[in-house]
Amino acid sequence: MSKKKFKQILALITLGIIINFIVGSFSFIWQAISFVFLVAMPFIIGFCIAFLINKPYMFFSDTVFKDLEKSRIKFFRQIRKPISLILAYIISFGIIVFLIGIIVPQLIESFNKLSGNFSSYAETFKKWIFDTAERFLHIELKQDNDLFTMVNNLVKIITGEELKGYVTGLANKFGPNIFDTAIQFTTNIYNVSMGIVMSFYFLACKEKLIYQTKKFTVAFMPEKSLPKIFEIAELSNKMFGRYVYGRIVDSMIMGMMCFVGMSIFKFDYSLLISVVIGITNVIPLFGPAIGAIPSIIILLIVNPIEALWFSIFIFTLQQIDGNLIGPKVVGNSIGISGFWIMASVIIGGGLFGVVGMFIAVPVFAIIYVLLGGEVDKRLKEKNYLQKLGSSPENDIITDAEKPTIDFNDIKFYRNLKDNVLHSSKKETDGSDDDDFSNFDI
Repeated sequence: MSKKKFKQILALITLGIIINFIVGSFSFIWQAISFVFLVAMPFIIGFCIAFLINKPYMFFSDTVFKDLEKSRIKFFRQIRKPISLILAYIISFGIIVFLIGIIVPQLIESFNKLSGNFSSYAETFKKWIFDTAERFLHIELKQDNDLFTMVNNLVKIITGEELKGYVTGLANKFGPNIFDTAIQFTTNIYNVSMGIVMSFYFLACKEKLIYQTKKFTVAFMPEKSLPKIFEIAELSNKMFGRYVYGRIVDSMIMGMMCFVGMSIFKFDYSLLISVVIGITNVIPLFGPAIGAIPSIIILLIVNPIEALWFSIFIFTLQQIDGNLIGPKVVGNSIGISGFWIMASVIIGGGLFGVVGMFIAVPVFAIIYVLLGGEVDKRLKEKNYLQKLGSSPENDIITDAEKPTIDFNDIKFYRNLKDNVLHSSKKETDGSDDDDFSNFDI
């Protein structure tokens, strides 16, 4: 037996032992991963908040207070980023508090009104069904009619006659766990509070953290793997940045347009429904339907004719958003077709719920771009590209444009070396005026 073959057999045996260990210890490994995530939750939340606030922070730092960087006075150069960061937090959280202060009281009022009038709405809805069946279908719904029984049972559920017993059963079931619920609520408050604090530190020490991450990667990763590692990092940063900000802005525009349109047409519960539409629109592909269906059901109970007009209105609004606003705000930065977007959302939602549906698209887009580049490279090496020909363009649903991100491994690696050496020089001679991690914050 040759030495090479012996190594291959040994590697396969080792891999089999590792896989067998992982499968046998899956429960323990999953518990360990869950524990790590639980402990690191403030850091995860902090990183997410820092990622969102980084955009306004860089706007103030690189645009509004850019001239301070060229100041001859060292104090002005040093306060440029602290002032930018503080303003970014004040404005970001100020907008959130302002919107909560305006929207939440009205949402509570609308919800109380809806719940208080639900019984009368349901009775009106039942009468409308009976009148419609008799007028247009020439069907008289009597007490012994199956359709009457079905409608009557539906009204009982809606008006709360069945719902009260269900809620009482849930209260009896989960009542003993109220202490655990209180602990979980307190833990969530702690995680979010610490996450806000950690996000401030993340942004305050951003340049130094990036440099330390680069230095660690260069020190421990194989040199031939460095271009690909940093290509993935750069692609992930750009893809997530464009996608996340685009979805948030697009959803805010969608919510405001829905509120303005519903107010003009005088639909009921315009604010409540617009908030639902705006929030669910963050979820790609299925979000508009997730928000529209319960909204239509609410208006169907209130006024069936109004629900019909609202259905037309929301369908038109979604077409405007999908064909005009969405492409302008989010852009063609994802670079994958509708089929792969649907597949990624379904898989992400099945694995990680709503959060998975939101992050699945950029994650899959990164894999798609990297894998597509590797496939094209290998086909080119085997001279198969010409034989396969160009991609067909006669499908009904065409592929999206690839994201405009050009990577050159050699250039990227040279930049990496230059950045690490330059950062090292600045750290040793103390000439780094951009980082303000030495401030007491």
